[in-house]
Amino acid sequence: MRDLLVTKISIIEKGLVALNTEEYIPASIGTRSFIDILAKDTRGRWVLIELKRSNAASRQAIHEIYKYVEAVKSHFGARDDEIRTIIVSTEWKELLVPFSRFVHDTSISVLGVKISVSESDKNITAETIQPLEVSSGRILSPWHEISLYTSKDRLTQGISSYDISCKTKGLNDYIMVELKAADGFYEDSVLATAASLHRIQGATGEVSKEYIAEISGSMDRLDYMIYFVPQLQTAEEYLEMIPINTEQYQEAKEFEDWMEGDELLCSLQGYALDASPRVDRDYFEIGYPAKFHNKLPDEGWTITKVHRRGAFARNTVLTDETILGEIAGDAGTSGQRLKRIISLSDKAEFAQLLKDVDEALPNNPVWAAMVRAQLEEARVDFPEGSAETSIFAPSTGLLTIFLVATQEEGTSYIPYYTIWIRNKEKDYRGYCGELLSADDIPQPPKAFMDILKKYYNKNIDTLLLTMTWGGYETRDIDILEDLGLIYGSFRCDLQGEEPKFSRMKYGRWRSVDQIIPLEEFGKYLARNTRLLRIIINKISPRKRGGIWVGGCSDRQLESAIDPITVAKGNYHPCVPEDCDICSVPLVQETFFSDGCLSEAEVWANMCADCSVYHGAGIGWGTGQLYRQEKDGRWLMVGGSSDKEDDEDE
Repeated sequence: MRDLLVTKISIIEKGLVALNTEEYIPASIGTRSFIDILAKDTRGRWVLIELKRSNAASRQAIHEIYKYVEAVKSHFGARDDEIRTIIVSTEWKELLVPFSRFVHDTSISVLGVKISVSESDKNITAETIQPLEVSSGRILSPWHEISLYTSKDRLTQGISSYDISCKTKGLNDYIMVELKAADGFYEDSVLATAASLHRIQGATGEVSKEYIAEISGSMDRLDYMIYFVPQLQTAEEYLEMIPINTEQYQEAKEFEDWMEGDELLCSLQGYALDASPRVDRDYFEIGYPAKFHNKLPDEGWTITKVHRRGAFARNTVLTDETILGEIAGDAGTSGQRLKRIISLSDKAEFAQLLKDVDEALPNNPVWAAMVRAQLEEARVDFPEGSAETSIFAPSTGLLTIFLVATQEEGTSYIPYYTIWIRNKEKDYRGYCGELLSADDIPQPPKAFMDILKKYYNKNIDTLLLTMTWGGYETRDIDILEDLGLIYGSFRCDLQGEEPKFSRMKYGRWRSVDQIIPLEEFGKYLARNTRLLRIIINKISPRKRGGIWVGGCSDRQLESAIDPITVAKGNYHPCVPEDCDICSVPLVQETFFSDGCLSEAEVWANMCADCSVYHGAGIGWGTGQLYRQEKDGRWLMVGGSSDKEDDEDE
């Protein structure tokens, strides 16, 4: 077979030139090597062709390929990128799995070829072998389901229906986290829903008790939750879960024509989980790592039990704590969080960590590059050490500033990462990610509205809509840069008597004085108190407990425009520069009001948001509404008296 193949080597690949058969390659360590066929390709690279013709012999192929590659590198002084390997076999049943793992793990170029030889005329045909998708073990899907229930009995029925649905579809490995709502969560939800509908309908002022009672009567109390997270499947496996010859299957099958990657898997998973038999639930929401994380501290849900199925139940070493951390994205799959301790000398752990870093920081190339470089640096400096890595990159853009400034544990919302390098339980070095000011210049007051205009079509509700999926913002790094903040890092070496600090600048370490974590970000907030006040006053009224209330203030104020007032043509004689409540520049506003506050008999000039959330309303004796015209003047459009001329009054 070898001699026949040499004469027809182009069957394997066009342009191959056979140099020798049974090529002897000496080795200084281990056994000497005899390569079945040594060839060169069109780019002048060494090509090592290993032949096998039985299942029994094929099992030795991978071991021999490793041996031959190392011998060629040593004997010819060749690099990895100058060597290729081709495994040729008539039988691939036993070889396919180890070959696929070899392809997955090695940096060497490797090709599999199955050949068939006709006994009558010795004609050879060849086909390229496609490696299998190698299992990476436990990979939780980043797309979750939230099923809500009105009672404990309904929750129990839901758990049973999940088990039946998954068993029927062949989905064996999954997690169900059972949760109970916090006291008062239902009441907060009713208030937030009532307030949101109140605003959408164009009403101003406080929501009446009667309207709140009406909303409460139409909302179910959903105090029980199943948070469902499956093992991630392949596209083919998802399609197998959907009954063939159904409209749902045909739609899902068409996804492969115009989708790829995560978008394809997410869509197919949704169709597969929704296929018959369906899960029994009272209410449904989509879930994702950031949302699961927010359910616990922000909304106050309590975990009552973790149900593990399939491999998750069999893996007794795997703790519930680890599972919950991975659901929240600690393994990097959330694009926000990663926690891992590895040995720097363990190549598999190190390679997996680098991969997970990229998963944890998909939209932050600055930190991703820094973390990778710092891990590589630590591996060189401390080859026998360990690295404890913790990354928190919430990627919430402008909302990062709001959450830090307003939440009870605000510092927990600040992006950071730490890498602690230890050897024999002793700390040797720490790397820390930080949020820094780009310069010492305070941001202008119009910065808030500039961000809304550039990224959210001037609409604060579009910004707050991101909180429905945990506030994640793919343009986070750009938004923060526009606000004068950049992602950086510093290093602390602990080997001498005194710690030595360095800050990363222009791709290299520069020695600096002692660094206090978070100090630079604190200086930024202190330097931008007016911007901070604007952000807080613009967003705070829209947050009710764990619920974010929508509604465009400009649209609500449009309902207060009175044609009679407009017809009078009265303009404000001297418009103030800023809103008295939030201090936003009024020149950027469409409306402002000169009116009474709802909580005190005090009058103020208010922007649109403050008019809606803090004003007592528009009307004679309550507040006058002004609209900015094209010429820059402010026309009174609401709140005048019924008299024809208000000038004397």
